[in-house]
Amino acid sequence: MLVGRPASGQLFVEVSVLRLTQKSKYAVRALMELALDDCGSPLGVCEIARRQQIPERFLEQIFGELRRANILESRRGAHGGFCFAVTPEEITVLDIVEILDGEVRPARCSAGGQCYIADAPLCATSKVWDEARTAIEEVFGRYTIAQIANEERESRVARERGANNAVEARAEPVATSYTR
Repeated sequence: MLVGRPASGQLFVEVSVLRLTQKSKYAVRALMELALDDCGSPLGVCEIARRQQIPERFLEQIFGELRRANILESRRGAHGGFCFAVTPEEITVLDIVEILDGEVRPARCSAGGQCYIADAPLCATSKVWDEARTAIEEVFGRYTIAQIANEERESRVARERGANNAVEARAEPVATSYTR
């Protein structure tokens, strides 16, 4: 965060935020979709991309990286596609983020890294960045692809139930009585 006072005298704050890449976000959504597909046969990138509204070419690149990391395996042919090489219960969001984006580090000096100031010792703030890194890793490490898929499955069932109830309510004739 950068705090300063320009010539106008107004105080301004510039915040640097740790952000996940689109690659990691798409990967978690795509893996969730693959976990939702319980048929046991491989699912094509085209279908996953369509269901999750992810650019197909980008998803192909992501799945290539996950295949090289032994998270996914691919099958060729008419009924080919991707399936898990590791069960979704064993894959955490942290695993995916670290495979695709590298180590989670809110600052260069966290996790034993070097300060951005040449020849500077680690300052007292490195403790803050290490604590933030630990917290992020704990949260990302807590959620598995299987858990996310189960939550999504429940959410879809609830939405479907709600939509069906709304249709039924519109279809039922309304009893009215008129008195004079």
